[in-house]
Amino acid sequence: MRLRSLIVALVGGLLGATALSPVPASASSSVVDVNCALGTQVGTYSPGMTLLPRHIDFQATGTLGGCLSPGHPDITGATFTSLVSGTFSCLAGSTTNTSTYHWNTGHSSTVQGGFEVNLKPGGTTVLVLTGTVIDGLFQGATVVQTKVLPATDLTACLTPQGLTSVSGTVTFTAVL
Repeated sequence: MRLRSLIVALVGGLLGATALSPVPASASSSVVDVNCALGTQVGTYSPGMTLLPRHIDFQATGTLGGCLSPGHPDITGATFTSLVSGTFSCLAGSTTNTSTYHWNTGHSSTVQGGFEVNLKPGGTTVLVLTGTVIDGLFQGATVVQTKVLPATDLTACLTPQGLTSVSGTVTFTAVL
């Protein structure tokens, strides 16, 4: 029970810290140019994740909302796609990822980055991904994206086909 309480406190602290100050940045040299507090994502693993690490391709689509951008006040939301390929299991994984965000203004941003945190308390994956906008709006900005992806069928990890899908909440911040 103490371990579960510790994990819940750690995840709660991580998510709370992310919501309050999503990016550690120097106030004199960095500016948060877009922050999206609301979002969802649906993703599929191919082949599915099992308890043993194996090469997996992951595709996700999602939406962002509640966006605020001092430099681009017309931005209110976006849709996005993410493509990941790497070695994963239901217990751990690390890789790089490429995501493309299509803002409601018609602009787009392509981000490349990797995992910083990968926790799986009670089957929930909490990822903090960092990357850089390599093309489009906010080019050169550092991006932090937090994803909370609860596994709905943990027993799938025990099967040969594995866990094949996941969905959850997403936040997004870009710092120039």
